[in-house]
Amino acid sequence: MEPAYITVFFTIYCFIGWLIEFVYRSWTQKRLINPGFLFGPFVPVYGTGALLILGVQNYIGDLNMAVQFIVYVILLSVIEYITGEFFERLFDLKLWDYSDSKLNINGKICLTFSLAWGVLAMAVVYLLQPFIAKNVYRLENGQAAMISGLLGAYFISDLSASVVSLNRFRANLRYLYEKYVTLNNAEVERILGSFKRILGAFPDLNRKLDENLGKNIKLKVNTAMGKMSDIVESVINERRPDSDEYNNIVKDILDHPEFMKLNNFFHHNSSIYEHAKAVSYIAYRTCKYLNLDYISAARGGLLHDFFLYDWRNHDEPELHRDKYHGVEHPRIALENSMKYFPVNDIEKDIIVKHMWPLTLIPPRYRESYIVTFVDKHVSSREFIDEFRKKRGRMKE
Repeated sequence: MEPAYITVFFTIYCFIGWLIEFVYRSWTQKRLINPGFLFGPFVPVYGTGALLILGVQNYIGDLNMAVQFIVYVILLSVIEYITGEFFERLFDLKLWDYSDSKLNINGKICLTFSLAWGVLAMAVVYLLQPFIAKNVYRLENGQAAMISGLLGAYFISDLSASVVSLNRFRANLRYLYEKYVTLNNAEVERILGSFKRILGAFPDLNRKLDENLGKNIKLKVNTAMGKMSDIVESVINERRPDSDEYNNIVKDILDHPEFMKLNNFFHHNSSIYEHAKAVSYIAYRTCKYLNLDYISAARGGLLHDFFLYDWRNHDEPELHRDKYHGVEHPRIALENSMKYFPVNDIEKDIIVKHMWPLTLIPPRYRESYIVTFVDKHVSSREFIDEFRKKRGRMKE
């Protein structure tokens, strides 16, 4: 086969691959997605796979179709694995991850998709290629050479632009990991906005991004809380925030008759009212130490558990007994908060995301992450204290 025709076939299958990915990604993500590494409507791994399939077909075409299918499954799985390894080693990026799928190898390939590639390979050999070849070979050599040259120039330019874009993505990603807690929200939004296309094309990067940001913030929070360990201990043990500034920030909430009803409901070893105050004050001090929006952290942290029922044994209008408190109560707390108090976007995010990762969508703001970690820290301490008291009573 002449090189010019090879380029044309490669381009056609790259485009077919793009169409397949476009339909699959757009359907699963419920929005239009431009898939793949390149900017244009081409996914090179499909073109490469198709050419290898057609080349191998010359040698195994006389074999049983079941044997051909197995060969194609193995061949395309190897290509997918090598492609994943290439991006991981060269760009330090894992563009897809099958770790949650059964029978996967290092998250780069899995049985389900390998079998799908085998089916697709058989479709290429016995359905697509006869029709495509019939039309491509109508081109004269000169026409094929000219088209091939234009396509080659296009792929070189698109590849160059895509590599530059990916390197910029890596640089911005490193910067975000390093500076996340010191950037203002506008800067964070700008950087995340630059990730939109590649995160849409490779949704598994979203999970990795959230995990790494969460680890980064947790480390910063633990450092800050370690430096304020005496304050943390006194707040958890005594429940008396001692800052006039803090009290001025949250006084309207603490003194509100509806919010004070939380004194009637218990968390672990204290009322929800006292638990919320502890989370709020520690989040306030932590965010102030990190130069973040400590006002929103204080108010959002205070309102995060604003539900008016016994979460251990609930059958109230707010939450039916058949519903799961852990998932439902952030929404209830937000509704109550908005009913009685002005609530900004950061505070809304804090309230509705404080149970993450139980609530699947991760926090949007750094202050939300901090309240999440502080809440878990305080709850854990309360649970341990309660357990120790019960064990002590049993020994008496």
